[in-house]
Parts: sequence; structure tokens; C-alpha cells
Amino acid sequence: MAVKISGVNLSANTTANIGQAGSNGGTYTVHILNRGTSSAFVQLGVGDSSATFDTSQKLLENTSVGVNESISFSPVVAGGSDYVIGRSTVANVNMVMMGHDE
Repeated sequence: MAVKISGVNLSANTTANIGQAGSNGGTYTVHILNRGTSSAFVQLGVGDSSATFDTSQKLLENTSVGVNESISFSPVVAGGSDYVIGRSTVANVNMVMMGHDE
């Protein structure tokens, strides 16, 4: 198992990859921090296409994160080479995945 950390600083209303699982998949925790000046509504999921949610693998939908607040979501289990994907309604929201590739 290899340790993995990857992250993204999201732009408003733009879906982005937080990171990509290794070729054999992995298990991660995703930390979400709102550094912006207004509350954010965030989405989190797993998909096999870059920056594209698979609706059957959506983990969070329109979850509120207040200014200077953070939430964590665990476990996020991804298949081989799947993407962990995030989206926010406001800019300056960080999403960081930490865990292990299998």
C-alpha cells in the first residue's frame, strides 16, 4: 500500500478532480475546508471519467459548509484509477483526499 495525498482549490460552480486512485483502487478520507467569505454547498463523489460525477456513486449532494468551517467524509473507496471528484457553489473551498492506494 502506498500513502496518497492530493487536493484542489475549487472555483465556483466548477467540477474538479480532487485526486485519482491508484491502478488497484484505494481508501481515502476527504477533508473539505471553506476559506471563502460565504457558505458553500458542496458535492463529493467517485467516477471513472475525469471531473465527471457518476450519479450512482455520489457521496454528498448540496451539503452546507459555513465560512471557515470544515467537514470530513470517510471512507471514500475508489476502484482502480477512479477519480475522487468535488464541486462547490463558491470559490476558495479546498478539498483534500488522504489515504492509501491498494
